[in-house]
Amino acid sequence: MVYMRKRLIAIVSLILLIAIAFVLNYGYTEKKVDNAKNSSTQEVSQKAVETSAYTQGKYVASGIFTAYREEREINRSRSIDALKEIVENKNTSQATRDEAQKQIIKLTEITNQEMIIENLIKAKGFQDAVVMIDNGIVNVIVQADKLSEEEVAQIVEIVSRQTGVSLDNIKIMTRLD
Repeated sequence: MVYMRKRLIAIVSLILLIAIAFVLNYGYTEKKVDNAKNSSTQEVSQKAVETSAYTQGKYVASGIFTAYREEREINRSRSIDALKEIVENKNTSQATRDEAQKQIIKLTEITNQEMIIENLIKAKGFQDAVVMIDNGIVNVIVQADKLSEEEVAQIVEIVSRQTGVSLDNIKIMTRLD
């Protein structure tokens, strides 16, 4: 009976942790939107110049890959910030704060794995790649017209070696110019 009560408390704590993270993430998103609206026109002009530089040939895809990475980083930062607030909140239980700390460490490790995999794929001769790891599934987008079986095998081997994820949970796609 005591075991079931502790288990119920742990489950409720995790649900509260997730709910708090979503609420904090929503508030953070609203602040980001307000800040984006207030950004200077000089910043917008700079982005327009950068975007126009990507409109010729192969650089279009590179811009898309950069955008994927930036979006991934923004989302990760939001999640980590929300989790940090939980860790720093003395009103939450120690178990909840410990779980939030574990999630921060996990997100940091995933970010590091994604960066390593992207760099290893580029080292194999591909122009660019973006990797997204989520819940044991790895999605890889490679800048290429098409991939040979050998190239797919190389990418799968890199991902599997770095993450330990089974071949069934590795998805590889191409992004055309």
